[in-house]
Amino acid sequence: MTMSSNVIPPDQQARDAIASDHGKTLFVEAGAGCGKTEALVGRVINLVTSSDVSLDDVAVITFTNKAAAELRHRIRSRLEELLAACSEPATRERLDLSLTKLDDAAISTLHGFARRLLTEHSIEARLPPNFEVLDEISSQVEFIERFERFLDSLLLDPEWSRTLLISDALSIDPAKDLLPLAKELHKNWDLLKPTNHPEPAGIQFEDLIAKGHALALQENTFIGSADSDSMTKSLETIRQFVHKLETGFDEIQQIDTLASTKLPSGKRKGRKSNWTDIESLRSQFESYTTEVTFLQASLTDLILRRLTACLTKFILDGVLEQRKLGRLDYHDLLVSAREILNDSTRGPLIRSKVHNKYQYLLIDEFQDTDPIQIEIATLIASPIDVASSTSWQTTPTLPGRLFFVGDPKQSIYRFRRADISLYLDAQGKYGDGQFLLSTNFRSTPEIISWINEVFGKLVKHRDNSQPVYTPLVPIRESAPVGDAVTVLGAAAHETSGTEKPTADNVQLSEAHDITQTVLHMVNEGWAVHQDGEWREAQFSDVAVLVPTRSAMTNIQRDFERAGVSYRVASTNNVWRSQEIRDLVMCLRAINNPSDSLATVSALRSSVYGCGDDDLYQFNTKNPDPWAWGTVTIEEHAKRAEGGGPVATGLAHLAELREQCSILTPSELIGQIITDRQLTEQCAARQDPRESLRRFRYVVDQARAWSDTGNGNLQSFIFWIAQQTAENARSIETVLSEDDDDSVQIMTIHAAKGLEFPIAVVAGLPLQTKTKSGVRVGHAPNTDMPDVKIREGLETLGFDQWAQAEKLFTHDESIRALYVACTRARDHLVVSLHRKEAPSNSDSQIQTQGHLIAGALTDAEYIETDYSNHSEVWDGGRPKLSVSRPDLSEWRDRYNNAIEVSGRPRFMSATQIAQSTDGLITVSTGSEIREPGLLKDGDESELPIQGRGRYGTAIGRAVHGVLQTVDLQSGEGLTTLATIHAEAEGIAELSDEVASLAASAIASEEIQLAIQNRYWRELHVACPIGEQIVEGYVDLVYETERGLVVVDYKTDQVEPNEIDLKVDRYRLQGATYAAALEETTRQPVSSVMFAFLSPDSAAICASLPNLREAIADVRKVIEREGAAGSRP
Repeated sequence: MTMSSNVIPPDQQARDAIASDHGKTLFVEAGAGCGKTEALVGRVINLVTSSDVSLDDVAVITFTNKAAAELRHRIRSRLEELLAACSEPATRERLDLSLTKLDDAAISTLHGFARRLLTEHSIEARLPPNFEVLDEISSQVEFIERFERFLDSLLLDPEWSRTLLISDALSIDPAKDLLPLAKELHKNWDLLKPTNHPEPAGIQFEDLIAKGHALALQENTFIGSADSDSMTKSLETIRQFVHKLETGFDEIQQIDTLASTKLPSGKRKGRKSNWTDIESLRSQFESYTTEVTFLQASLTDLILRRLTACLTKFILDGVLEQRKLGRLDYHDLLVSAREILNDSTRGPLIRSKVHNKYQYLLIDEFQDTDPIQIEIATLIASPIDVASSTSWQTTPTLPGRLFFVGDPKQSIYRFRRADISLYLDAQGKYGDGQFLLSTNFRSTPEIISWINEVFGKLVKHRDNSQPVYTPLVPIRESAPVGDAVTVLGAAAHETSGTEKPTADNVQLSEAHDITQTVLHMVNEGWAVHQDGEWREAQFSDVAVLVPTRSAMTNIQRDFERAGVSYRVASTNNVWRSQEIRDLVMCLRAINNPSDSLATVSALRSSVYGCGDDDLYQFNTKNPDPWAWGTVTIEEHAKRAEGGGPVATGLAHLAELREQCSILTPSELIGQIITDRQLTEQCAARQDPRESLRRFRYVVDQARAWSDTGNGNLQSFIFWIAQQTAENARSIETVLSEDDDDSVQIMTIHAAKGLEFPIAVVAGLPLQTKTKSGVRVGHAPNTDMPDVKIREGLETLGFDQWAQAEKLFTHDESIRALYVACTRARDHLVVSLHRKEAPSNSDSQIQTQGHLIAGALTDAEYIETDYSNHSEVWDGGRPKLSVSRPDLSEWRDRYNNAIEVSGRPRFMSATQIAQSTDGLITVSTGSEIREPGLLKDGDESELPIQGRGRYGTAIGRAVHGVLQTVDLQSGEGLTTLATIHAEAEGIAELSDEVASLAASAIASEEIQLAIQNRYWRELHVACPIGEQIVEGYVDLVYETERGLVVVDYKTDQVEPNEIDLKVDRYRLQGATYAAALEETTRQPVSSVMFAFLSPDSAAICASLPNLREAIADVRKVIEREGAAGSRP
């Protein structure tokens, strides 16, 4: 931002009130770029510095983990600034205390806050205290596994035989259609209610057959001179339909006839002169076809509702089962939190506790909130004696307890249950405390003026669907070089003669214009603002924002043609990229050797690099060449001896096929990448770093999938298919690296909350689209949702719900454009490439491009046409000179690289303590004579409660006890000793474990520690020099002189051996001290070794010459760095 520090925003009075008015519930509407996060930070800071409020009393709920981290960082920075400038002791103490509590403060997403509530009240929520929250991959995998078991039992259930046969006659395939329907229902399972829909009664076709016969006999009223006309043909269709119904073998065959017959409309059939009463006949025909259509729809409705009721029971039973196992998905976190607060018996006590704990609840990005959020917030902020069963709209809340901030014009997450009507209702409820922040600190005045002009016309108030548009007020200065707002394709593509513009032509023209615009910006040096100065634009300043991923393809291709470096910031595109598709095709071939298409595709891919000539030659030399699954490994090896690429590739596939039963999918992928040198191949691709990132991402996702259970390769391939489905949503958004000078391409939803020096809004749809695929609609006050599997297979109420939903979708699409345009800081480019609109088109069915074009009348912008430009990028591209070493030098460098890669990347305190004059080597426990030096080995696979323990079984048990026991009283010591001794398989030695732990508690050093701030089992890791150093510190406490490290040792030592032992552990203790000083920026005053004894208090010995020992540690680390061991 570029503004004078002396400029006071026009809405400063509102900002001051937001920060200081703590006694009133405030509802703040903050436009895009208006500093709502800063306002939120200001209120939190003011709360903890100007009143008796502690951070423990405050909960802040944000929309994303990134936003929560940024908010915590800003609060910390502000507190540190205030502390540095403050000299008043009492205020400094408050600020210091707030900083201390910040890490544990309730600043999180809604799901994080719900998890905190459930953790604190797990027993009341009927959850295990150590319940697990499943990530998205685990949730998907477990749901699919449960569904497969459910479907198997459903298909074998005799009570469902008739329903499934009718479903088949109606073209509903349980194996194909029920999983997508179940997944859609599961998204909003808390809205589902158990219902019982019995099997449909027998279908009576007699009346329909009789009416059909009567209608067909109307052919006798034909009086025309010709043999027939269109009505006689239509009546013949009726006759054939009735005949099929009459001769149907059974009810199922009759239903099949009903479902598969499409009767024509009779409204304009027949000529008046050919019939005695054509109008009456047309009316009878229409009445009959309407009755047939209604019977089809009614039967479909009955079957879909029965299936939906069955799926509802499956879903709700699965939720209960998962809860009993202590395994919750993200949505269940919210539902469970609401349930315990709203429970008639348990709720009042829990609400009382939470009500007293969180006196101030601040909610960010309220326009994108889940409806459950407002219910939870209201329950917490309401008076304790208010009945919890009332709706949030009518439940009173205590003044000042709630604070909302959001922008209804940026509500674009309806697919994630965000409801604009909820925002508007809450705004009305808390209207007395409403404030408006309209000063925009992000964009230049020209951009703000254009946005106000365009969206002032497009954002029209509509009850429960669209807010009133509030103009933004600019405060920045203009960019000195470059156009502020550029419009591409301002005029629609016109029809030339009889040739209409195709969608491909329009999209290719748009991609060309965008590429040329980006090149023009960079070549002309458009000004962008950074760190208080203006500089010339580069590719990384540009973000192309599109509504859907499908709009990216042509833009990517044109960027490639012109040499423009780009990066797609969407993980779904990772799965669709060519190199990953090649990799997945190899997995398909390995999983199913009989799939010759997958085999040939894998061989032709970049993984094996076989040409069509190679495939042809192999095909002519070998009978049945693609049935490689029946060939032995030995025969494959023999074939590959000739060096042919196809034989070599098949031999590799066969080898992997043999191992796929023992390797996880992630290991299998890693094997393919290593064996076929796919990472090395990335160097030959257009964007090597992007390709490398894709491979890393896929391996990480495969590893995360493998961690969810024991699924096989077939299951993993099925899961991949779910990720690449057209309607799949990104699990996360991948942003470009800071040093990568590439244009970013991302969806508008992924760009929410971000800002860019130059934003290009493109890829607007060329026509309004009706949503395809399975859909579920939850109409108000209904027991069961309306569903649609595909066209013609929907419940009777679905069309009415879909019509209402279309209005919400239209209004949200306008808000999405507003979000996209407000991402721009210095320059905005909007592409309106589109076809001509129908002259009589309704505004509600116009495309986004037509809507903006219609609102441009009074807006100021530059219209640009690059159709005659074809620039390519050649400036600034680095010229790489390759210096090839001779073979001898190359071998030396290769061997050195292999040697270095074999050295440890991380150095533990144990390894440093073992260091001699030689280099560090990886040690095993059997090589370490001192059990106290086993402490900091690789524990990544251990459960959290097992980390930091080491040495003998007794030593591990003692450390386990000292992690949790009350160090002041020793209460529960015996019980804990028994538990940890049994866990280590030494139950008979529990008394000795208890005695050793008691020895530590009885020592003066430990009792001194607990009089100060202290931390137990503190994991510390930090870079020192060129290495990463890590370890577990048993106990750290804080004194006026600095930190004190206490390290427990269970060695049985005599008093005269103490000095020898201390010297043995000297570098280990000094490493802890060095790492703590690096991470905390506080001095370590001493390191104490507590040698425990079963017969007396621990003997505590201080490490002498601590500074000298720390210097020796740094020398060891430096020596390792000089030797080439790099992290």
